[in-house]
Amino acid sequence: MRIGATELLLIFALALLVIGPDRLPEFARKLGEAMSQFKTYSSKVVKDIQETVVDPMEEAAAPVREAVQPIVEMDKSIRDGLRDIEKSFSDLGKPSAPKPEVHTPQAEETVERITVPADEEGKHAELSKEEET
Repeated sequence: MRIGATELLLIFALALLVIGPDRLPEFARKLGEAMSQFKTYSSKVVKDIQETVVDPMEEAAAPVREAVQPIVEMDKSIRDGLRDIEKSFSDLGKPSAPKPEVHTPQAEETVERITVPADEEGKHAELSKEEET
């Protein structure tokens, strides 16, 4: 809760009426000292709680976090795998995107060479056969 300038002015005016102008400076001084002491004590309590409760809890929780980390990683990898499987099943039965056709020019003429066994002189004869497709 924040107190604005108008609220402070209202509180000051009420204090001036209730306490009176003679005792107001003394009352304000005592109020300031009390607030200072309250702030000091509250910071000490926060420090004590931090040292006695929070720090030991964090020390005790550290090994548990380390032990749980592999399980968390395994869970993540399993969930990722399941998402992939679900996606694969959801794509079943749907027509796939048309693949672009690649035009390969066909040769107008194919030459086939046949090797015939060696003749008497030991030369291999090659025959050519031309086919049109």
